[in-house]
Amino acid sequence: MKKGRTNLDYLVSARSLVSKVTFHEAVWLFPPSFILHVLEEWPRFTSWAQRYASPLYSQQDYETIHIAGIIGSIVFATIVWMFPVRAVVFVFFAFVLAPGLFFNVLFHAGATVVTSEYCPGVITALTLYLPVFLLLCRLAWSENLLNAPTLISGLVIAGAFHTWEVGHNVFKAW
Repeated sequence: MKKGRTNLDYLVSARSLVSKVTFHEAVWLFPPSFILHVLEEWPRFTSWAQRYASPLYSQQDYETIHIAGIIGSIVFATIVWMFPVRAVVFVFFAFVLAPGLFFNVLFHAGATVVTSEYCPGVITALTLYLPVFLLLCRLAWSENLLNAPTLISGLVIAGAFHTWEVGHNVFKAW
């Protein structure tokens, strides 16, 4: 820390920097957040899922889903970056961002509580996914890319999509 500066000074500087970021720019936080989350999960999630979700879940399942997710995060960030309009942002929010970040936070936090065991991915879900999701929502809202009806309907769609995806891919329920 520089002489004469306090932690509060650095916090105010960080807030000032964040206030200058647009949704168009901040969408690029999504791919590295996803990659860091995968790095936390990768060595341990398969064995956790086999114990608590389905013994049929395999490392190949994990790698296929998450390699596609990494590619998808880059592709969708690019699309939203190129076309930051309401319709594109809504599709991104409902089918990618909210299921991948917000509902993933709920999954990992809930799984950790229910099993009383660390669910691989909970740390990055809480420390990266939740802040990135909230920042992107705030920016999309302030730039009129999301409003109350699109936010609510997007969350409903995202919840259903995430439930289907986790039920199918992790729990092997259908």
